[in-house]
Amino acid sequence: MSTEKKPYRVTNMAGFFVAGVKVPATRDEDGNLVPIVGHVLRLTEDEAKYELLSGSIELADEPAEQAPLAPPAKPAKKTKGP
Repeated sequence: MSTEKKPYRVTNMAGFFVAGVKVPATRDEDGNLVPIVGHVLRLTEDEAKYELLSGSIELADEPAEQAPLAPPAKPAKKTKGP
């Protein structure tokens, strides 16, 4: 059993959960929530086996850097004492 995680890309066949991992969603033109196609998940071969067979993910090239889901938080400003 391999514990090395590899990148897999979510396809249009995926639901909101893939291999037990929640896939981020966006709204389509009708306002319905849909999973983001192309989102990259890092899974082991065992985690990905069923999802590959069902067509909900495909092996992805190694991403340079995965985009954050939220913008980075701004550092708090320091205040001067009395």
